[in-house]
Amino acid sequence: MNFHRYAAAMLAVSCAFSGAAQAQQELFSTIGNREAFAAPGPLLQRVAADRANARIELVAADAGAVHARQGALRMTLPGGIAIEAKQSRHQQLPSGNELWIGRVDMKAQGPNTSRLQAIDHVVDEAILVRSGEELWGTIRVAGALYRLQPVDKGAHALIEVDQQAFPPDEHEEAYKEMVAKSQPVDFRSGSPLATPKAISTIRVMVAFGPAARAAISNPQAAVDLAFAESNQALAATGTEIVFQQAGAIQNYSQAETTNYSTMLSRLTNLSDGFYDTIGSQRNSNTADIVAYVAPVSSGLCGQAAGIATSNANAYFVMNPSCLSGNYTFVHEAAHVVGARHDNDPTLTPYAYGHGYVITSQNRRTVMAVNNGPCSTCTRIGAFSSPNFSIGGVAIGTTTRNDNTRVWKTRGPTVAAFR
Repeated sequence: MNFHRYAAAMLAVSCAFSGAAQAQQELFSTIGNREAFAAPGPLLQRVAADRANARIELVAADAGAVHARQGALRMTLPGGIAIEAKQSRHQQLPSGNELWIGRVDMKAQGPNTSRLQAIDHVVDEAILVRSGEELWGTIRVAGALYRLQPVDKGAHALIEVDQQAFPPDEHEEAYKEMVAKSQPVDFRSGSPLATPKAISTIRVMVAFGPAARAAISNPQAAVDLAFAESNQALAATGTEIVFQQAGAIQNYSQAETTNYSTMLSRLTNLSDGFYDTIGSQRNSNTADIVAYVAPVSSGLCGQAAGIATSNANAYFVMNPSCLSGNYTFVHEAAHVVGARHDNDPTLTPYAYGHGYVITSQNRRTVMAVNNGPCSTCTRIGAFSSPNFSIGGVAIGTTTRNDNTRVWKTRGPTVAAFR
C-alpha cells in the first residue's frame, strides 16, 4: 500500500460552557512520518498490513480533549477535508473508558416532505472511545470511512478506509453452511420463547484468543467501539434492542484456525476438548450471545453458527480487522437473531427479513453484502426498514426488506436466552 511520508492531519476543538465560548484547543497535531514509516513499529506494521487501510497519516492526539463538556470537535481529514462534529451523546462506560459521539453537518437539510423518518446522519458521524491517553474511533463523512487508533510511541494512525476492500461478511460456502444450520423455531406471538426476561437488552460475551490479543493493542477499547457502533445501528431505525457487554473479555489460549466453520464447531461443542468451559462462562456472565474474535481471515469478516439459532448455538466469530468500521459485530449477531442478506432467496423464518440496497444513493444496510448486486455501495449503520429513508429514499420494503422488524420480533427472545 502507499503511505504518506508526511502527515498533514490537524484537528481543533471548540465548545461552549454555559453560553461562553472556550478557547480553541488543538486535538491532533502533525508529527513527522519519515522515520516512523522507514522503520515502523509493530502496531504500525499491523495497521499497514490491513488491506482495507488505503491511506495512513500519523498524528499526535490530546485524548484529554474528549470529555462530557466537549460540545464540538473540528477535524481535518486526509485530503484536507475539514469537518466539525457536534456532540450528540457522551457516556462513561462500565469499562472506565469514555464514549463521545458527534454528528457531522455536511449539508443543509431541507424540509422533510416524506412520511418516512430521515436518518441521513448515519453517514456523517464520529464515534470516539477514549481510553486513558488513547483514542479509538470511526469517522464517517458522506459515506466515506476513516478509522483512528493508537500505534507505536504514543502516536495515532488516522486511516482512510477502502470499504470495498473489507472481506465479505461470509463467503458463499460459509453462508450456505449457516443457512443449513438454521433452526426451526416457533416464533409465533404467545409462544414460550417469545416471553423474554429482558425485552430490550441483549448481553454479548466477547472472547479473544491468542491471535486477537496479538492483533489488537487495547482489546477493551476496541470492543467498546464495536458495541458503540452496534448500538448506534440498532437505534437508527428503532429496533428497540440494545447490546451490553456481558462480563469482562474472556481470554483463551487454545490452538486456533482461520477456518471459521471449524472455530464455530469447536465453540458450540462443549465436550471436544477445545472450548469446553465457554458454556459455563457464558452462564456465569448471563450472556445471550457469544462473540469470539478469531485469527485474521483473508476470506471473510465473520460467520455466525446459523440463522435464527437456538440458544445453544448463539455464537459467532469475527475477523479482528473487521471489529470496527464494517458493522460486522452487529451483522453477525443479527444472523443469530434471524436476519438474512439482501441477496438471500430464502423466505424463512421471516419473508421480510432481508437487507436492502439503496442503489440510487449508493448505500446498503447492515445486512446487505459487498459481494451482492452493488459491490460499490457503502454500508450504513442502519437495518432495513420501509419507514426510514436516506436521501429521501426508503431503506427497505414492507414485504421483503425489513430487518428492523426481525429485531423487534425475535430480539426479545434472544434477550431471554440467559
